[in-house]
Amino acid sequence: MALHAPAAAADWQFEISTATDKVSRGMDLSDGRPSATLAASWYPGNGFFAGVSASSVRVFPAAPAGVEFSTDVGYAWRTVDDWSVGLMLSHYQFLGGSEAARYNYDELVLTTGWHDLVFASVAVSPDTAFGWSPRSFAVSYDLVGHVPLVHGWMATAGIGYYDLHSVTGSGYVYGDAGLTYQYRALQFDLLYVLTNGEAKKQFGSSVSDRWVADVIWHF
Repeated sequence: MALHAPAAAADWQFEISTATDKVSRGMDLSDGRPSATLAASWYPGNGFFAGVSASSVRVFPAAPAGVEFSTDVGYAWRTVDDWSVGLMLSHYQFLGGSEAARYNYDELVLTTGWHDLVFASVAVSPDTAFGWSPRSFAVSYDLVGHVPLVHGWMATAGIGYYDLHSVTGSGYVYGDAGLTYQYRALQFDLLYVLTNGEAKKQFGSSVSDRWVADVIWHF
């Protein structure tokens, strides 16, 4: 689980990453296979920011290999007492097989952070769909915490709720916990991702509990 909130004024930033699995809100987007991501973002400080990314995916079990493209634009505020607020509009486009386009969606995300340690967000989508479900309104709520440890280590944990009542007739809880290690421009993450029984009843193995590891190169 990740909340995208600019943490520092760095103008352009690029990253290349690879993960053992691509997971979003507890849901497997790469059919249990490794996934690679290329991303670029622009954030000159308080104010407007933008980003683009491309990730390898398989949007449902047995789907052909595909790509998830995302673009986002937003505005961020950072106060003198270490609070931050960000508003971001994102578009997700899926390529890979004739049914991939059904998973395209847009999202408006409001994120609040405190001391870059705790982040809370609400994401609203007017056009989410899964498989042959109707394209409709969905909302997710997330709370994520980071605790710096020693020598570049950090503990992370998060919990969220995905309200899909207008899409699938119900919602589900997801979460993760793990460790992050930062060494110069390299970041290593190890997370255990889990979902509740309602998620597993709706989506089966796509939301099974799992370990996910990744490495990210920032430059």
